[in-house]
Amino acid sequence: MTYIISLSSIKIKMAKNSKAGYRVIQILIVFCFSFIGSQTSAQDSEAVSINEKLDVIRNYPFDMPFERSDINLLNWQYWPYSRYASHHPREFIPMVTIHADPEAVALEEIKNDPFNLMELNVSVDTEKDVLLPGLLKSIQMKGFAVMHEGKLVFETYDQGMQKHDIQILQSTSKTFTGMLIHKLASEGLLDLSANVDEYLPDLNADVFKGSTLQNMLDMEVGFPDFGSYHNANDHGFMSEVHMGLKPKVLGVEHRSTLLFIQQFQKQSFAAGSKFSYNDMNTQVLAMVAEQVTGKQYAQLIEENFWHPLQARYDAAISIDEDGNAGASWGMAITLRDAARFGQMMLNRGSFNGKRVIPESYFEATFDQPPTEPLSPYFVLGQQEDYRNQAWMLRDDGLMHTIGSFGQFIFADYKNEIAIVFMANWKHTSHLESKEHLIRIVRAVGEQINR
Repeated sequence: MTYIISLSSIKIKMAKNSKAGYRVIQILIVFCFSFIGSQTSAQDSEAVSINEKLDVIRNYPFDMPFERSDINLLNWQYWPYSRYASHHPREFIPMVTIHADPEAVALEEIKNDPFNLMELNVSVDTEKDVLLPGLLKSIQMKGFAVMHEGKLVFETYDQGMQKHDIQILQSTSKTFTGMLIHKLASEGLLDLSANVDEYLPDLNADVFKGSTLQNMLDMEVGFPDFGSYHNANDHGFMSEVHMGLKPKVLGVEHRSTLLFIQQFQKQSFAAGSKFSYNDMNTQVLAMVAEQVTGKQYAQLIEENFWHPLQARYDAAISIDEDGNAGASWGMAITLRDAARFGQMMLNRGSFNGKRVIPESYFEATFDQPPTEPLSPYFVLGQQEDYRNQAWMLRDDGLMHTIGSFGQFIFADYKNEIAIVFMANWKHTSHLESKEHLIRIVRAVGEQINR
């Protein structure tokens, strides 16, 4: 909430240099600062209260019983509430529909576990093997699917999720945006080397000064450190308030991703000089896509992905109170339609013989060797490469998406399989669970290719 007290609106009848007049002004200034200070103090107290609640919530056990009425915007992403909330997102956040193709054919599948994956042992260390179903359960997997030669060869569900339920994808949503931007560039609607101001002249956020669309795609824009998404008053937490993942707190009366972005008027580093993962890059890229096409983001996803992929189920995308799509986090789709997307990635942009995303996206993303600035993240000894809103583990021949709490879609080019994971991890990112995912991808690939 913003308060403005204008001294110019107060008429003070006094002679020039009047001591009484100056005294009145001094009193007003003291009042203004006292009022602002009281608001700051109140927000600090509120932040402490929120953090105390989150500390309790984040330590609840996964299997703790709860009622549907217990779920709210402060706890819906965490155990145990995420067991229900993550695949019922429409009940908790504003979303618009991405319509499926009513005439789409069912995903081709081979039933009865043709590769005996239910009995597959996965090595989790040098002395221990775990059966795949048990390992999936240990990392809170609620949806798991494997595609091979364009067919669904394995799927399993848990935590009450069914094949028609839509799971919130978190940052896996970003890869859709990256592919969309490349497709629009291939159609001549935008230039990846252009500055964002050329498409959004009223953006009014100097943090993007000098940043090209390619810098944004590769997370090379000079935002400051956003701190924690679980600590009230940190930029990360406040971004989720504005985007709709958190309740309206700390003086926020109107959720607006754009207004949140516009507070960043200084760069922490020059564009293109450092890797700095930030949701706001994807949010603005979605605004660019809407600007150059004249269409809403949900419609763009529907036309460029859902219908070409012959998706069988409606998807959804979150929106803030200005109607801005949650492109960086807010897509929700079924496991089987995520498998279609994974198969398209594996086919380098094609699905069932039809081009969905241009080959140039995969040439620019997977085929190019890593270049500076590099991401600081490693898993199982490999550096994770990031480009065009997608991740790569090149030694394993993997291109993949990553979403908080365990939402991953893998295209395994070495073993010619696509794998989808939909989970409810305790934390946004959990290295041990992530390492298990890579071990599962390797083991499944080896099993299928024996």
